[in-house]
Amino acid sequence: MKKLLDRAKRSRKAQRLRQLLDRAIDRVRDTLAAPEPRLQPVPIRVKRRKG
Repeated sequence: MKKLLDRAKRSRKAQRLRQLLDRAIDRVRDTLAAPEPRLQPVPIRVKRRKG
């Protein structure tokens, strides 16, 4: 039972990380696709929940 719970927890964490990574990549791609060059860094906000 414990092994199953651990696996579920891990997959949830992996899913969340993947989602955040996808969002960050999309934002960077959008910035690169913009016609004018921008000097300010791309803001990537990650909300962290305290558990």
